[in-house]
Formats: sequence, C-alpha cells, structure tokens
Amino acid sequence: MQRALISLCVAGTVFSYPAVAEQPSHNWIGAFVEHYEVDSDKPLDNSNMDDGANLGGEVGIGLNQDWSFRLEYARMQLDHETNPAIDLSGKRLGIDALYFLDDPDIYTFVGYKVEDLEQTYRMANLGVGKHWQLSKNWRLISEAAIYHDFGQSFNDFGIKLGIAYTFGNTGSSYQSPEPTQAAAPPTQPEPEAVRSDSDKDGVYDAQDQCPNTPTQDKVDSKGCSIFVDESVTQNLEVLFANDSAEVENPEAEKFHEFQAFLQRFPNTSAQIQGHTSTVGDADYNQALSERRARAVRQLLIDRYNIAPERLSAVGYGESRPLNPANTAEAHKQNRRIEASVTATEKKKLTR
Repeated sequence: MQRALISLCVAGTVFSYPAVAEQPSHNWIGAFVEHYEVDSDKPLDNSNMDDGANLGGEVGIGLNQDWSFRLEYARMQLDHETNPAIDLSGKRLGIDALYFLDDPDIYTFVGYKVEDLEQTYRMANLGVGKHWQLSKNWRLISEAAIYHDFGQSFNDFGIKLGIAYTFGNTGSSYQSPEPTQAAAPPTQPEPEAVRSDSDKDGVYDAQDQCPNTPTQDKVDSKGCSIFVDESVTQNLEVLFANDSAEVENPEAEKFHEFQAFLQRFPNTSAQIQGHTSTVGDADYNQALSERRARAVRQLLIDRYNIAPERLSAVGYGESRPLNPANTAEAHKQNRRIEASVTATEKKKLTR
C-alpha cells in the first residue's frame, strides 16, 4: 500500500511538467497497457498474486472544456509471486469522470470499476493523468490510479500508458477562440484633387508661383517666365556736309531712339565715335572726326537732356572706313558718327 501511494505521488509530479503541445480535444478513442499491482490483502483464491499487465481500450467524450467522461474495458493478467506457471486472468469494466485542470493536458479523475477475477470486485478509483500531444490528432496517454474496494478495504494500484486518437470539437478543452472581428472594409483611396492650370503654362496652380504668365512664354518648373541675358547695341546716323562738323539732321528719329535707349538703361554710358572719308590729309581728317564727335555729344546734352558724364567723344579719322572703295558713295558712307553703347537686358524665351 505504501509503495502504491509513493508511486502515485511520483506520477503526479511527472504529469505536472508542461507539455510541448497544443490543447487536446476531449473526444478520443484509445488503447493502453497498464502495469497493475495487487494489494497483498486482496482476497483471491490463488493467493500470493503479484503485479500484472492489463491490455485495454477506452472511449472519451467531452462534456465541456473542463469535464469529460470515459468508458473503459481491460483484459487483466496477474502473475504469481513465486510460480510463473500460475497466473490469473480476468476482465475489468468501468466508467470515469475526468476534470481537466488549468493546464488543459492534465486531468484528475474518479470512477467506478467492476473486476471479474475468480470473483467480482466493485471498486472506486482515483487518479491523475496527462495527454501528451504527438501530432494534431494523436496523443500519448499517461495515468496513475488507486483502486479501492470499500467493502473489503483493499487498494490496488495501476500505471497506464496508451495511445489515443482525438476527434471532433464538441466538449473540447480548447478555449473558445476570441471572437473574430469583422474585417474592416478596404480603405478607398481618396479621390485625387482636381488639378488645374489656369494660365495654361504646363504647371499646376498648386505649384505655380507666377500665375497668369503670357501663353507664349517659356516657363520654369515654378511656372515663371524664363529670361536670358542679351546684349543690345545702339547706333546713330548723323549727316555732315563735306569738311563740316555741323549736324544737318538734329531732329532725326535716331536721336530720339538713342535718348529712349539711355533712359531705358540708366546705368549705361555711351562713346560717340567720329569717322571721316579717306579724301584729304589724314591728320586733318583725324581732327575733323574729333570735332564731329564733340558736336554730336553736345547736341545730345543740350537738346536731349542726356547727362554729360554718360557721354564721351572720340575721333578715329579715316582709320576705320566702312567702305574702302574710292567712290563718292563710299566716301559718303565713311563720313559718319557712331554711338557705341551696349546694355544687357533680360529677354523672355518664347515657346
């Protein structure tokens, strides 16, 4: 009896270790082998019976996640302590109620058994067990139990090892799955804002930093007109009589254009250049070109109100002819005044 109690405690300790398994289903059908030890006080016709081996099968049905019941049948074979030729066979029928603990693989059980060994024994049993997961549906059964006959006050002890196939979900010890939240409807992409280009320059209004640019202008990525620097030169056409420094056309349109040009570019200055034909003495022609340049400069100051500091005069004589031919037409072209002034202005690029 003492040995049986010690063995039950050891088995309970082993079953308390966690299993590397999922929660088993509590519906199963299985087969087992049981090491069965007979109490020395158990009344048997063949006395001195020792332990034996039981072979059996069981069916378990889950009632809920905590409770299951089990039907069991076993063929019993007991050995004689001293004479192997003497053995005792019989059968056992029983029913158990199983309670699964917080660890859903471990359970305790109580039950009622009827043994048919020379005579009939009716016993209550108490035990602890564990289902070890081998795969999704297969479990290893391990149990230890005490069998007590209240009428005759003896105790048998058994250790069981078996295999079980689980099935179904009714009464399973699996925890109820968390309610599945309905999948949120897919987020519809927000409609793309309508993008407009009011001035039709190819840059949307949201990025256009220069609205209302002229349609013909080329624009940059910010929608602003593109400018380039361009050099502009202004010339004068002044007429002189032969061997004279008097301006014959002081109201010519070219003077007004030159005045407007200097007003448009107030930071520029101009050089008035005098030239003569190749007729006559070169030194004389040099002096004549200088007088003519000074005369035009003074005309621009007096009549067109151009600041004196913005104008200078220089004579080149006959050193820079436009037409080297020795003809009256060539000499007329070479007697000239030029105004050399260059300004840089920004000019729009067009499409």
